[in-house]
Amino acid sequence: MVENLDGDIGNLKVYLVQDYNVNLLKRMVNFGLGIFGDLGMDEWGLVPQIRHGNVFVLKEEDKKRIIGLAILMRDWEDMEKCYLFDYAIAEDLQGQGLGYHFLDAIIRNLKDQDFSKMGLTVDTENAPAIRLYRDKIGFDVIGENKDEYGEGHHRYIMELDFDRYNPPKL
Repeated sequence: MVENLDGDIGNLKVYLVQDYNVNLLKRMVNFGLGIFGDLGMDEWGLVPQIRHGNVFVLKEEDKKRIIGLAILMRDWEDMEKCYLFDYAIAEDLQGQGLGYHFLDAIIRNLKDQDFSKMGLTVDTENAPAIRLYRDKIGFDVIGENKDEYGEGHHRYIMELDFDRYNPPKL
């Protein structure tokens, strides 16, 4: 367990997944497929991420349901930077501050792992995610990739310098 998020958001815990069993792997894959559809990561992609990246889950202790999932990898051009590859909160629980608290716990853990910044991309039309990343956490928009995933699928390139990370408590 990385962090206990007891308090106003319930008895939730953030776990850094460093090993897994088949049942947990299936739950993580199903969660991702439920959020991202066919673009979700299958077990062939998730296993290497668990072994060589950073995979975090948000869930209630002793419960099987995954509430949040984050998949990160190292940026090989900047060894102190990580890249947030996948990030999601269960759709029925969005809008309650869970995304903020989950990402905050992840960032603090990554700082302990000696990362100094994080990058990500987000759909330019995804207003809730942009509010979370830019307005609540403090990511800067440093560029835009047009047609990143095909025509009309534009992505903001965002980055957070952990030295400047001091978000307001919600």
